[in-house]
Amino acid sequence: MTDITRRNFLKSACVMALSAAAAGVLSGCDSRSKNPVMADVKVQYWRKSNFLGNQKVGNNDEYDETVSVVKSGKVKKEQLQNLGKVMVNTGYKLSDSTATEFDVDWTQEPPVAKVWVEL
Repeated sequence: MTDITRRNFLKSACVMALSAAAAGVLSGCDSRSKNPVMADVKVQYWRKSNFLGNQKVGNNDEYDETVSVVKSGKVKKEQLQNLGKVMVNTGYKLSDSTATEFDVDWTQEPPVAKVWVEL
């Protein structure tokens, strides 16, 4: 038999309990799950034209804006600050009035999201 005293047993039990508690606390430090990688995405407003082809709305990128998006995610409609300006100043509306998110072309540098509008 080993010489385990009640005192040594309680010390060991306390060390084991503290180790288990520390493991649970440290697992909450996983930064990947709480801090996703963000990227700046350039948002452009485009209109389709049967005669002239696809064209950007406005002159000299006046309606372009940059929003922060979770890497490989989509741009959300509520992030678009210039959408209201485009609609008021040009009379255009969203091509898909039910759209709440817009795809991002992650192959471009910087990544670009095209928001399609129509009369």
